[in-house]
Amino acid sequence: EQEILDKRVEIHNGYGLTLIRALREDLLIGSDKYAIPDWPHSSEEKRQEWLDYRQALRDMTSTQSPQVDANGNLTNVTWPTPPS
Repeated sequence: EQEILDKRVEIHNGYGLTLIRALREDLLIGSDKYAIPDWPHSSEEKRQEWLDYRQALRDMTSTQSPQVDANGNLTNVTWPTPPS
C-alpha cells in the first residue's frame, strides 16, 4: 500500500513539469518566427530579446519548481515576459 501511495505522490509531483513543458511548447511554437535569421526585427537588440525570451522558456524546467494545486492548476511558476 505504501508503495502505491509513494508512486501516486511521484506522479503528482511530476505532473507540474509535464504541464510546464506543454505550455512552454505552445509559447515556443508561437514565437518560432522571431527566431529565424531573416525575420525583419526592428533592431538587433529586439532580435536578441526574442532569442533571450525563447532561451528562458527552454530553461524553465531547470529554473522553476512547478506544483499543481488541488484543482489541477499549475502554481509556483514565473513565466518569462515576451518582448513587446
